[in-house]
Amino acid sequence: MPKINLTSPHGRLIPCDVRLHGEEKRVCIIAHGFASSKESSTAQMLLDHLEKMGLGAVAFDFPCHGTSIADYKALTVDACLQDMAAVEAYVMEAVPEAEICHFGSSFGAYMSILRMVQVDQPRRAFLRCAAVDMNHAFDDVADAIQVQINQLGYAIYDPGFGPGLKLDPAFFDSLKGRSVFEMELPEGTAIEMIHGLADPVVKVESAKAYAEKIGCRINLIPGADHSIATPEGISTLLERTEVFFR
Repeated sequence: MPKINLTSPHGRLIPCDVRLHGEEKRVCIIAHGFASSKESSTAQMLLDHLEKMGLGAVAFDFPCHGTSIADYKALTVDACLQDMAAVEAYVMEAVPEAEICHFGSSFGAYMSILRMVQVDQPRRAFLRCAAVDMNHAFDDVADAIQVQINQLGYAIYDPGFGPGLKLDPAFFDSLKGRSVFEMELPEGTAIEMIHGLADPVVKVESAKAYAEKIGCRINLIPGADHSIATPEGISTLLERTEVFFR
């Protein structure tokens, strides 16, 4: 299926990997993690998995991620939400009768929650290693970030894989006041989560607390880190997404 570029309301190109045949009853928007991309092993695995299930799926790159050529100043929570909305608009035009649902990894899970709150409609979302504390993700390194901003005008985020990211002060400002714990999901929203018990990036206690708050199932995988790339993690992810989205 094609790789295309959509255009955001602000003129940014949004690289997408599209798996649509035109008759799907449900289409899943796949949102990758921070500093990752639509080409990640999880996003590509879900594209194939959902297509085999008969669902449509679209994975896309957030601004400044993957093959996005957006300037680093374009990376804010608001810009990410605008791009998600543009992807959804494309889906609704291509498959007007389809129900839109979400699969989000880490930061993408956080963004999926924000998007569901924004549209204020009941949707389904499967969240992998959800960064439910994203609004506090940089608190421990705030001083070092400020030093870099003072020196360079931006902060450098190096996840240990890939090229990393330049982060404008506007990105950090856009996280403020956006705690998913303080947001109410639309009535009828259905969420399921999966999390590695050895995740060093997003504390499992935070994920469990959010699952308890909203009353959803959370699948906890022993020995799995933030990637949940263990055999049990992968098999559980595939099994539970099949049950959840069907």
